[in-house]
Amino acid sequence: MKNRARWMTALALLALASGGMASAQAPAELLDRARRLLNESNPKQAYMELIKAEPQYAGTVDFDYLLGVASLDSGKIDDAIVAFERVLALKPNHAGAQMDLARAYFTAGSFDLAEAAFRELAASNPPPAAQEAIQRYLEAIHARKRQTTAGWQGYAELGLGYDSNITGVPTDFGAAAQQSFGIVGIEATGNSIKRDAAFGTAAAAMEYSMPLSRGWSAFAGGEARGRGYSGESKYNSLSGDLHAGGALNDGPTQWRAVAGYQHFNQDGDAPGDPQPKNDRRTANLQGDWKYSLDQKTQVGLGVTLSRVRFPSNEVEDFDQLLLSASWLHSFESKGVPLLYLSAFASDDRAKNNIPFTDIDKSKNLAGLRSYLQYSVTPKLNVFNALGFVYRRDKDAFARATEVEKGKDKFAEFLVGLNWQFRKSCAVRTQYSYTRNDSNIAIYDFDRSEVSTAVRCEIN
Repeated sequence: MKNRARWMTALALLALASGGMASAQAPAELLDRARRLLNESNPKQAYMELIKAEPQYAGTVDFDYLLGVASLDSGKIDDAIVAFERVLALKPNHAGAQMDLARAYFTAGSFDLAEAAFRELAASNPPPAAQEAIQRYLEAIHARKRQTTAGWQGYAELGLGYDSNITGVPTDFGAAAQQSFGIVGIEATGNSIKRDAAFGTAAAAMEYSMPLSRGWSAFAGGEARGRGYSGESKYNSLSGDLHAGGALNDGPTQWRAVAGYQHFNQDGDAPGDPQPKNDRRTANLQGDWKYSLDQKTQVGLGVTLSRVRFPSNEVEDFDQLLLSASWLHSFESKGVPLLYLSAFASDDRAKNNIPFTDIDKSKNLAGLRSYLQYSVTPKLNVFNALGFVYRRDKDAFARATEVEKGKDKFAEFLVGLNWQFRKSCAVRTQYSYTRNDSNIAIYDFDRSEVSTAVRCEIN
């Protein structure tokens, strides 16, 4: 694609130099209609109307620039490159054409040409919004280049924070137990006690990727995480992840398949001998498809099969089928906002009945989540996430004796900022609030967590 783009550019410039292009000005009504169609997010129609007039008006700046934008937004990358090069041949300092040509190179997969164009733009002292957009493209180019070069990448992270409800329980456990089980006078013990504490975290991950051929690549890696609470050591946790898979990058389409295993350890403080712990083992298979509608918008679909087991609490074991969908859009305006929306639904099938019954804890989940990021400066951004999950128990009296069908509504609010103080290192500070409203009072809770972490990428 890179060589093809260069040849087409050379031919376009040669035609201009030899006077082979018409120089008649395009009629104002044609240009106005094209602008209106582009503003109405109808670039394909604008492209169809402009490309018909190309033999008459190619070689004029306004016409070629609009043709380039319509071509780029319609996925006609070769036509976009030729049109933008014609603009720059006549008007080398046309900032819009410079930016859009770099974007066209990026979309075409000509990453060396795109990187050179973006770096030239960055050196011209563009406005802050343009600087932020350029930086994002350069980061994306770096990520794409890593996919075509064998090697390691990863991160290391250290953090501190405070958790207001480690165990995720209601404030008045006795009253909640009475509503859920009809038993009076129960006092909270063990995991039922509401606990709060400061904590420290540490995490690290490494992944090795290896390109194969024709857009295929293979990868394998692992991640380790730990959290330690001040004065609540029974709730310290360690987790590890191993994964391996393959990916296919085929122009705007990306496919990815991953097999993984997660190991989570936490003692907790449940009564019993032997003591039931919060340990969890998860094996999963995941497939993802992503498609770039244009250089600013991406959609995706995913499916995950999971086998979740609790070694010392088998009644919680389940198998899960989860389907997901996502939409990602980057706005090229002040702050270069980034918006990510996702939705999922799952069918969770319990593997074991509650002892001495024919009831199990099978359930269905459905959820929505949004993530919004805004760049205050090229190195400082603020972000916000909102989430909602609805849970419905399949069996009657699966989690309580006084409430037939359990239904939960879980909501999450998160806000924070991320400051990149070095090229490969950033500090992230965030606050999150979560709340679970259930018709089974024992599962009602709210929780606040504030944390700060320093993370450095390893490339």
